[in-house]
Amino acid sequence: MGFKNIYRSFLNLSSKVFGAKWTKKFDARVRFHRKIDLKNPKTLADKLCWLEINRQEPLKIKCTDKYEVRSYVEEKGLGEILVPLCALVCSRIEDIDFESLPNQFAMKATHGCEMNLICADKSLVNKDELFALAKDWLTHDYGRACIELHYKMIPHRIIFEEFLQDNESIIDYKIHCFHGKPDFILVCSNRASGLKLKLYTLDWKNIDEIVGSHKNTASFIKPDNLEKMIEISKILSEDFDFVRVDLYDINGVIHFGELTFSPASCVLPYLSDKFIKEKGKLLRIENSKD
Repeated sequence: MGFKNIYRSFLNLSSKVFGAKWTKKFDARVRFHRKIDLKNPKTLADKLCWLEINRQEPLKIKCTDKYEVRSYVEEKGLGEILVPLCALVCSRIEDIDFESLPNQFAMKATHGCEMNLICADKSLVNKDELFALAKDWLTHDYGRACIELHYKMIPHRIIFEEFLQDNESIIDYKIHCFHGKPDFILVCSNRASGLKLKLYTLDWKNIDEIVGSHKNTASFIKPDNLEKMIEISKILSEDFDFVRVDLYDINGVIHFGELTFSPASCVLPYLSDKFIKEKGKLLRIENSKD
């Protein structure tokens, strides 16, 4: 068992013994070196952690589920941005028809992060290894579900989406929205060789508040579909206090990624203390006293 799994086992045990609140604060301090205040939340990280511990609305759970969120996007009249599925949703590995899968696809678990496989060439994939991976995903909770509680309530399933681009070339536009209003954009790139992050305003001005090794010194060209992506994020965020709308703009076509309610376990270690304090003012939470 690797260190990551040992640590996650400790978090699960700690959550049972000391509770999710204590464990959330412990994890933020140990893993991200950030102190979280749940009694008097002020920063964006404080308030996101407070929401995660105290509010598990059914719609939030539905929209975290990588399969169920598709119906929400369709209900909002945005079905055209969904990446098409290329196989039936599977709750057992016996339901996976490997032979019928296209040569390129993306395999994802519906109930957590870090459970994605991008296949650019099926002939290079070992069927038994793929099934073993899918079985592992289906039989385990998301590793940090003890402190990201809404993941515990999502059914364990596997979906297969059409291939878009490989991990190295794809650019992810993560639009952070407060009470239905988009506010800033996190641009993610270079996932395969080492994730790089860049921060922009809605009018594509650089925000120099990324900290740590993931900071990207390169600049990105303003995407042609920026205004359309912002409008999409308004529609998809209107029912939530906070949500991050993840989109791709590939060859002039916008694709939906996911809706994220607890980015980086809500602690946001890649954002400066100054920035999360400033953005905390935008998130209104009521009855937040612990």
